[in-house]
Amino acid sequence: MEVMVLFFENKLFRFCPVGSEVVGGEPQMVLCSDDCEPLTPERLLEAIGHNQVLNILCQEPQKAIEEFCAALPVVRAAGGLVENAVGEVLMIRRKGWPDLPKGHIDEGESAEQAAVREVMEETGLADVEIVAPLCTTRHFHNAYGRWEVKQTEWYLMYAAGESPELRPEEDEQITSAEWLRARRLWDAVGGSYSTIKVVFERFLEFKIGEI
Repeated sequence: MEVMVLFFENKLFRFCPVGSEVVGGEPQMVLCSDDCEPLTPERLLEAIGHNQVLNILCQEPQKAIEEFCAALPVVRAAGGLVENAVGEVLMIRRKGWPDLPKGHIDEGESAEQAAVREVMEETGLADVEIVAPLCTTRHFHNAYGRWEVKQTEWYLMYAAGESPELRPEEDEQITSAEWLRARRLWDAVGGSYSTIKVVFERFLEFKIGEI
């Protein structure tokens, strides 16, 4: 059974099947089938404390995370990890953090349409195409005094040409957009959000599968 993950800032909540092997020393929360106390943001944050990871052991990880998300407003978003013809990857810097282009899905849009639109708007690229879906990430945060879950659909994309020109969207607090590879790319990923690291893990799995 697949481990499901949820984020708060750079804290990771792993919803694991009962009986899973978990890393020693990481705190655990056990959800019983007759647990009547709802799983809330406050309860998760109290359980994780100052730790970075919390393993939540439950009979049905997918059901548990879906019930958590169903109790909160869910904001749907989409974004892309873009490669160019020479294997460079597009990274932006938003609010001082290395990031990938993404944004809300507008009414009437599909996730794929929103992902392409947001990538072009935030980076100035004129033409990108979706290669494959990568993953879905979920994180919860307190927005304007209420908890909500942001669910982002991520896609691998391709931009034709060698290092196509980029134009960061300053209105979205994006201060730079660059094509990166090798050491510079992985340094940027290492300094980014936990959700972005998950997207790159799926990207690597996809590339290895192509070999």
